[in-house]
Amino acid sequence: MASIVHLNQRLAASEQPAAGSWLAALEGDDAPGRDRSAARGLVQRLAGELAGHGTTIASAVARRMLAAEERLSDPDDPSVEDLATRFAHANVGAILAGLAHGVPLETAPPPHASTALLDRMAERDDGLDVVLRGHRLVMADVWRVWAAFTAERVLDAGLLHAALALSTGQVMGYTDSVSEHLAPVWSELRRNRRRGVDVPVGELVRRALFAPPPVAEAALARLGLPVDAVHLAVAVPAELPAGEADRIARRLRLATHAEALAAPGPEQTTIWLAFTRAPTATETETVRSALDAAAPAGLGELGQGLDGFRETCRQATDALRIATLRGATGVTDFRDVALLAVLCADETRARELARDELGPLAADDEVAARLRETLRVYLACGASQVAAAQRLFVHEKTVKYRLRQAERLLARDINERRSELEAALMVHHIFAAAPPTA
Repeated sequence: MASIVHLNQRLAASEQPAAGSWLAALEGDDAPGRDRSAARGLVQRLAGELAGHGTTIASAVARRMLAAEERLSDPDDPSVEDLATRFAHANVGAILAGLAHGVPLETAPPPHASTALLDRMAERDDGLDVVLRGHRLVMADVWRVWAAFTAERVLDAGLLHAALALSTGQVMGYTDSVSEHLAPVWSELRRNRRRGVDVPVGELVRRALFAPPPVAEAALARLGLPVDAVHLAVAVPAELPAGEADRIARRLRLATHAEALAAPGPEQTTIWLAFTRAPTATETETVRSALDAAAPAGLGELGQGLDGFRETCRQATDALRIATLRGATGVTDFRDVALLAVLCADETRARELARDELGPLAADDEVAARLRETLRVYLACGASQVAAAQRLFVHEKTVKYRLRQAERLLARDINERRSELEAALMVHHIFAAAPPTA
């Protein structure tokens, strides 16, 4: 104990470090004006270079954040993790863009993804802490990458010090700015959640899709959809012109006399129709007729109650995904593409099917590729050689010749195992260009 006290006394009595030592950095900005000016240009240039790897960095940062903050994941609701991932990507992008363009990060507001995540976390008592901890985790990892990247490229110690001092202030200022913007709105968000007011349609839809039954059924009621209704979902692309999804919903409501709800999302807009009784085949056909034939749309199957509301949404989503992959227009029924939807969700199984069904046609050469494409278009055109020729911009006889070549390689008639053949062609078309995932 005496030796520790003696050491403390010696340290307290020691002389102040000489100017320019490590402690002098706390006494003020010791970089001359020339170095500060050079540092600003250097930071912008290096940040611009690093921003080219922004997606890779953000993906790694998001994974580390989700691993470190388990409250940002909900096994029963994958949309929470999706929103947290977008939050990480948005903040990584904001920091790198601010450094690259000399934007004063010290006053920058948080990106929309941060406020959206805060709104979602308002369901939790500790939601603000979760979001701010997520920000700190993102900031720390971005700084770690930035500092290592800068140190690799700047050999001059003085210039490196000036660049890191400047960028440290900017990044830490961004952290403070985010906290100052988010903290004041937290109390109001919590009050609104407890009262159940001002809840966005998207949030009510999320509850109806993922929350436990009592909460989900209450959300359906607030959306104006009877819980015991027969539901039918239509999925249309998110990039439709502004207001088009609402116009489609109104058109469907008038055509079917059912309650209709349009809920936009990042990748699609889902429209639900709620019937008081199961519609007839003629009434269901009215839905197809009311949709725009020029744009792709996925149509689920009828389902009753909360489970039906959720299942028809999943089916419509899968149907739209297959329609998009096919480049199809008009309505794609889930029941017509259920096999493809399942296969495209399981890459290993899809590749095995393509290899087994196509045999020699799966070869990686120009002839096999041309025959596969001809077969795929021919089947997509309802087995019409004329329509296939028009889509392929070749003569009808060319299509006929290629089909015969394909049958010789398959060692069977095209119409044998036609659904399996079409599925194999589709999944080969989807996955052939990409290497298998680990």
